[in-house]
Amino acid sequence: MHHLTPEQQAISREIVRWWEALQPDEADYGKRVQRFGPFAALGRADRAQLRRCRQRDEVLLLAGFHRLAHVLGKLDGVSIARDDEGGGRAILLSDLALTVAVLTHAEHKPGAEFAKSLGSKNDAGRVPMSELRFQQLQTCRDEDMFFRQARRAVDLLRGKVDVGLLALDLLQWLQEYRQPDALPPQKRLKLRWASAYYQASFAEDADTEALPTDTLAGDTK
Repeated sequence: MHHLTPEQQAISREIVRWWEALQPDEADYGKRVQRFGPFAALGRADRAQLRRCRQRDEVLLLAGFHRLAHVLGKLDGVSIARDDEGGGRAILLSDLALTVAVLTHAEHKPGAEFAKSLGSKNDAGRVPMSELRFQQLQTCRDEDMFFRQARRAVDLLRGKVDVGLLALDLLQWLQEYRQPDALPPQKRLKLRWASAYYQASFAEDADTEALPTDTLAGDTK
């Protein structure tokens, strides 16, 4: 796992807590407050609303999203901005909305890194995402295409990914898309994803070609 700054650790932690608060839970409100803090009032109804969103503009209208934005904006070193006032290292509301639209379809698996999981073979020696599809994910031309590809990748993983780490990756992709020269090449997300994917796919049975579980043929999505 790559090194996370204190700000990234805090963002990841709060996003996981927010995601967990959205899951079905029979605990009384007092126990929810102890566990989820400012997210205690959220629940399965908010989750259902968020999961029905087909684009990020719909996410921007929901209370469950704005509760997360409000909490993240109070973290030390973190700022949330509207698109018309954003810049620098601030997290744009629209970027967070796209991230949320993907995360609500995930099933939190602590420590499961996104790109590494996409390249990790199952018991049958197959990787969840083929190399061709991975290259499509890596070369998305715009944010809408990236949203569709990221959603598909989460589906291929059957949702099992660390939602906090995935959120950081999605936010970094969006920031690098607008500011491609903000980081030196060796620190950019595409290189980290490529390294994680290929290292995972070559980790076992190096002499046997990894067979993808998904194929382009017959794909109707």
